[in-house]
Amino acid sequence: MKKFLAAFATVIALAGAAPVYAAPAVDPQVSAAVRSMFESMKYRELMRATFAQMEANLPQNMRAGAAAAINNDPKLDAKAKQAKLAELEKAIPKIGAALHTLFNDPVLMEEMLDAMVPLYANTYTLEEVRQLNAFYQSPVGQKMLATAPKLMGEGMALSNQIMGPRINKLMQSLAQDDAKK
Repeated sequence: MKKFLAAFATVIALAGAAPVYAAPAVDPQVSAAVRSMFESMKYRELMRATFAQMEANLPQNMRAGAAAAINNDPKLDAKAKQAKLAELEKAIPKIGAALHTLFNDPVLMEEMLDAMVPLYANTYTLEEVRQLNAFYQSPVGQKMLATAPKLMGEGMALSNQIMGPRINKLMQSLAQDDAKK
């Protein structure tokens, strides 16, 4: 289980790892327009809802993936599988608590916003940012923003239904390959 937790932590770390580089200079007018657009988008609230959705889904997804790996490990007998599953159940709340702390760090949101400004500012012109801002202030833009967390959550559930069997099959294949070695 320690190997699983270490592997999981590594995957999470690498998933967010990107080459470190200095963000290109951003026109102050565009930067201000992007920050205004973020306010119209209720970006902080959207990110909080996204984090809450991730926090709610990750333990279940981790449990399913790890349980599949344990149950499909041909090196483990029934008693060992049961012990590993019990160990997993003890680890999940700790991971959930760590994720809760991570996702609720007030500095995280500000760092993300600061990092996102150059991304938008270097992707869109000042006029395009103003048009996006107008859209997000419109009724349909506000509806899109209001329904985004629900759609993302339902989209994640659909994705899990589609990807789950494929991931389980892949894990079985990898376990069989390991057993042959």
